[in-house]
Amino acid sequence: MFGIALIAVLAITGGIIAYIGDKLGTKVGKKKLTIFGLRPKHTSIVVTIITGILITVSTIGILTLASRDVRTALFGMEALKTELATLSQEVSAKNNELDTSRNALEEKIAEYSILNLKVQETARKLEAIGSELAAVTAQRDQTAAELEQTQLDYRAARGDLTVAEQAVSTLQATKEELDLRVTTLTEAKTSLQADIDHLNDLTNKLKQGIQVVREGSIIYRAGEILTTAVLPGGKSRDETEIALADIIYKTNQHIIEKLAIENNKLEVLWIAQSDFDKVVTAITENSQEVIVRISAGGNTVYGEPVAGQISIYPIRYIYGQGHTIHMAMIDVGENGANAEQSVMIFLQQVNAIAVKQGILPDPIQGTVGSITGTEFYTTVNKAKQYKGKVTLTATAKQDIYTAGPLKLELHLRETP
Repeated sequence: MFGIALIAVLAITGGIIAYIGDKLGTKVGKKKLTIFGLRPKHTSIVVTIITGILITVSTIGILTLASRDVRTALFGMEALKTELATLSQEVSAKNNELDTSRNALEEKIAEYSILNLKVQETARKLEAIGSELAAVTAQRDQTAAELEQTQLDYRAARGDLTVAEQAVSTLQATKEELDLRVTTLTEAKTSLQADIDHLNDLTNKLKQGIQVVREGSIIYRAGEILTTAVLPGGKSRDETEIALADIIYKTNQHIIEKLAIENNKLEVLWIAQSDFDKVVTAITENSQEVIVRISAGGNTVYGEPVAGQISIYPIRYIYGQGHTIHMAMIDVGENGANAEQSVMIFLQQVNAIAVKQGILPDPIQGTVGSITGTEFYTTVNKAKQYKGKVTLTATAKQDIYTAGPLKLELHLRETP
């Protein structure tokens, strides 16, 4: 519609100017007027020329006022050419960088494939040596049993001393030879295991390198807890905003220290103002203390700001000190072979019960606490001293609230 209106205005303006020029020319011709001392005929021609010039100038003027593109074409063409040349250079540079990255990625993938083949080949060799080692170990054990039986026969039948001594010597030599073979195979297995560990380490590093080429280095995973704090409820909005802002500031400083950023005033943690306002409102309307958790809203690559999310939870008393959380009868086996697996399953059951009771789990691992390796293996070793089934009890080491962590004491007793 704008184009049609513009054409109409140009047509009307040109018609008016042409009409006025025609009238002026006619008037000049009839009255034989002159301009600049010219003859009436020449004066009429000048009036016609001036009319055409006015039509052209008015057309260009109206188009210039009405269209930005016309102004750009008349006065900004050189600037556009310069900008187009600059953008072309930038596109060429980006294309070169993309080609370089693609070449680096292809080299990493090729190297990764070669390492995988080496790992598979070494694993096959290790499996073969493991099978041979098991066979030789079984043969050695059988020879040792035969040697022991022969020695018993020797002591029982001293009459045939020469034959028994020869048999003992033969079996002893065979046993020593097999012991040497077992030692050699064990060393070979250890060496191959070290090679596999080294190749696995190279594989992991290569995977990390490929990940960095493709996506960048992830410093925080989605849902990872950045900080946990406790705030009192029922305070004024101003006091709650100051307290919550202080927690966010300390979390921001912790991230800066972790990433070794020199500018300690940089805002690397971003919290949406709407989320901040909702949490402040919820805390002020709550009359009890609440747990405030700030977590990563998504996977964060090194060099990007951390998009944070704020969650609040009510504080509840879950377990008192010494409270029995879970008791179960576990089977450690006749020789204690199942002890470690049984204790691990028991701890998983304790974790599930604690989560069901209301203790907040870690969003990524799903755990509500941890137990030291010393405590775990002490319990496992105690369980191995029994045979069959034992009763395992988990009690709270201290008072436990919603925020956790759950600290346990494990007790073992023999099942009648």
